[in-house]
Amino acid sequence: MKKILILLLCAALLLSGCGEKGTNNVIPPSGQEQGSVVFAQDKYAVGVGKEIQLEVRCEDAGNVTYTSSSPEIASVSADGKVRGLALGKAEITAIAVSTADASKQISAKCSVFVNPSEYETLDGEEPLVKWLGRTFVYENAVNCYNTASGFEMDFYGTEFRAGIVAGGVSKTPRICVLIDDETSPEERIIDLAKDKTENEYVLVEDLPEGQHKIRVYKITEAYTTSLAFTSLKTDGYFLNRPADKALKIEVYGDSITAGHKNMRTTDEEPADSTDNIQNGCVTYAWLSAQDLNAEINFMARTGIGVYSAWGSPYVLKNNWKSTYLSEYDFLHTPLQNPEWDFTAYVPDIVLINIGTNDYWYQWNAELYKSELKKFTDELFTLYGDDTKIVLLGGMMITGNISAMREVADMYEDKDVSVLQLPTSEASHPRKADNVKAAQVLTDYLKELI
Repeated sequence: MKKILILLLCAALLLSGCGEKGTNNVIPPSGQEQGSVVFAQDKYAVGVGKEIQLEVRCEDAGNVTYTSSSPEIASVSADGKVRGLALGKAEITAIAVSTADASKQISAKCSVFVNPSEYETLDGEEPLVKWLGRTFVYENAVNCYNTASGFEMDFYGTEFRAGIVAGGVSKTPRICVLIDDETSPEERIIDLAKDKTENEYVLVEDLPEGQHKIRVYKITEAYTTSLAFTSLKTDGYFLNRPADKALKIEVYGDSITAGHKNMRTTDEEPADSTDNIQNGCVTYAWLSAQDLNAEINFMARTGIGVYSAWGSPYVLKNNWKSTYLSEYDFLHTPLQNPEWDFTAYVPDIVLINIGTNDYWYQWNAELYKSELKKFTDELFTLYGDDTKIVLLGGMMITGNISAMREVADMYEDKDVSVLQLPTSEASHPRKADNVKAAQVLTDYLKELI
């Protein structure tokens, strides 16, 4: 019994001394008290010519020494300081001596990635960049046309810059930038030149030197603006790619979802040519996704319907399988809106807020139900029968809600439901309307998942 108690005590000490990084623990053979050594992280990142200090925790061990599997990539000093020498990966081993038995050695390993500080060109396969939304690549640039498309990165440094080429006619292409724990897509907004020439933009500067997170989103829609990222760089170095979030959402919508005129301060709506009154990240869908800590892909275009559209033949049923939801390409790439690869992003939840323009322009309840049912059927085929589909409405009209409910009722063995969002106080929803709708949607999705 005494021997069993000793073994249990040793195991408890090992676990408490090594934190949650159990992969670095060395479990001693039965009956021995060797101690433990563990790195604070399994993975580290450093730039070429930069140094980082490794953190090692020991229990009943000391006299730690270090070796690098690739000293030409990353060297390590006697006190555990790693210096990046060339791009690549090295494995660092820490070896300690048991204080209980000097003849016993305990070791742990971690990976050190020597990362770049710049991507001079882009191909969408950058290992340290998390691209957001449906995007496509053309001539060493990642084209982000959709609302809320962009990128997310972690980096060490004090500033971040991006090469961007953008185009538009009546509207100015705009992006928002969020740093670290910032949550407001209204504080850091950058207006882009729309002359289709490449420019380098300072996305953030004068940060405290250290680790930071940057998120960049396009806040104008594909119907009015196009943009492409051509390069990314920092004055420090890039860190490892941000992890994907557990919950993935996709949303299909019209002007409501795209944030058309949502930043106006009047009940009345200014002319369509009025600039700077659209922010696609101050919308019910984007705000709800942030509340749920979820990824979200937007496919939204002002004026669009399922089968008819306001003043245009461009409709959802013929175009939702494309990469972006617009008939216009203001950068004039020859790819002509390539078909989207649906294996690249498989959502858990699909939101469909389409029908306002069908109702206003050419309402036919039977046609609407037929096309909506066909659309949802295709989504299940692409994403699987476990996908949850939510039909949304009510922010500007309620006339299509009953038709939505009839479509949802057709699915007895699949999860299709209807949610009526709060009605906008005046025409196209403004910020307050979207915030209210986001809360209703968030509460509903929490119950759904």
